[in-house]
Amino acid sequence: MARSYETAFIFSPTLDDSTIEQQMAKIEELVKREGGTVEKWDRWTKRRLSFPIKKQTDGHYAFLAFQGEPASIKTLGAAYRLDEAILRHMTINLEE
Repeated sequence: MARSYETAFIFSPTLDDSTIEQQMAKIEELVKREGGTVEKWDRWTKRRLSFPIKKQTDGHYAFLAFQGEPASIKTLGAAYRLDEAILRHMTINLEE
């Protein structure tokens, strides 16, 4: 049974707009490969972080709303952790 999720991403501040768009497309493909459906992206501008993450003080914020299977969340999280362009991510279940 698919559930609604939202993932917040903080991308490295060294990335340009086209690279961020490529990262977002890569994430969409990963979600689709895991059986999910992408609903929408909400991309913010580069902002200052509350505390340094991986020695970075700024980051590009993006939010992804999608439908997916609960079992796929671990797989997605592992892929996000391996991607050096993603400083931090957090996925929440919107239905609880």
